[in-house]
Amino acid sequence: MFWTIVWFFVNMLFVVSIIAYLFMYRSYTETKRQSGDFALIKRLNARRKLVGVLSIVLFVAMAASFMINMRLNG
Repeated sequence: MFWTIVWFFVNMLFVVSIIAYLFMYRSYTETKRQSGDFALIKRLNARRKLVGVLSIVLFVAMAASFMINMRLNG
């Protein structure tokens, strides 16, 4: 039961991070298209990449906790 709960919460965090990434990507592309403020574009790009890496790490954690859960609980 413990790994089911771990998987559930990690899965929720993964979904939230993907949604946040999509909003950050949209903000980055809109700012890049409409603005010439290179400092802002650079900052938005760094945030977008950080959330992208976090999403990948959460995906790996989600997959690992799912596999552990299936191994233990069948």
